[in-house]
Amino acid sequence: MIIHCTGCQKALDVDEHQFTRDRMRGVCPGCQTIIEVARPYTDSMGPKTSPEKEVREETVPSPMPETPAPAPAGRPILGLSISQKLQILFLSFILITGGVVTFLYMSFVPAMMNEQIRLRTVSVAKAFSGAVEQPLLVKNYLQVNQMAMTNAALPHVAYVSVLNKRGIVVAGIFGDKNRFDAKFKAVIEKEGFPRSMAARNRIPAGTAQNEEVFVLGGQKVFDVAVPIKNTGGEAHVGIFTQDAEQAVEKQLIPLLEVLALMVLCGCLAFIWVGRSISRPIKDLTSAAEKISMGEMDHPIAVKSGGEIGELARSLERMRFSINSAMDRLMQR
Repeated sequence: MIIHCTGCQKALDVDEHQFTRDRMRGVCPGCQTIIEVARPYTDSMGPKTSPEKEVREETVPSPMPETPAPAPAGRPILGLSISQKLQILFLSFILITGGVVTFLYMSFVPAMMNEQIRLRTVSVAKAFSGAVEQPLLVKNYLQVNQMAMTNAALPHVAYVSVLNKRGIVVAGIFGDKNRFDAKFKAVIEKEGFPRSMAARNRIPAGTAQNEEVFVLGGQKVFDVAVPIKNTGGEAHVGIFTQDAEQAVEKQLIPLLEVLALMVLCGCLAFIWVGRSISRPIKDLTSAAEKISMGEMDHPIAVKSGGEIGELARSLERMRFSINSAMDRLMQR
């Protein structure tokens, strides 16, 4: 196929079998004018069109290579898409937030649980010691045991005991015996309150009270010993720590639900933002590829505001300007 360069009017022989697209660009070896040539139609494809009518030219100061085939629309050539970057950012935020929440939980919640258990046990022990002071002075051990039974029936109380000034247990009442394992339950039903428990948490000389945590019958118990004034005796109160821990954890459930809701809302927001940004950019990328292929007859619709809308309007002005310039060149 013979075409003529409109810059230097030189005849050029083009091998029509080397066409890979409907339109291809080349450079005149004489005047370096860029020439765009349409693929000629064969008889089987339709009427043959004169190649000279399909030539569009543009003179540039330096030669330009043939435009390579663009990548498929919507697939970034290098790097990650905006949607993928937002997803990675959101996942990083979730991991960091989860790590911070876990650290704060492990640092403060156990200490808060222990403090709540201690305050409750101390308050029960001091109230009990004040109530049994007078009966213990007059050695009314029946009344002491009745008061011990009343306090042992309080919620979360494992046991209540009273020691006289010689360290002898004068009252020892368990709360809910069924919470202990079968072996320990059999022992206390047979022998009563174990004497060994009285010596586990004695008050050192010169101190106002003493606290100790130990496992009793398969249950973790927080024991507080306080002195009984004017008697030389001690009052011991044990609290099941599991109950207090469950009560604190129950208060944390609403907080965890709020955090889960925040994560869900954040995930939906990131997905919406990613799609609202990536979709217009993909449309503009497809429009720019069509312009690079010489398809100037499709207006670029502006479907967004802000910076993306301004970019779309700029591309539309560029398409109109290129199309007008090419029409003027064809008229010449």
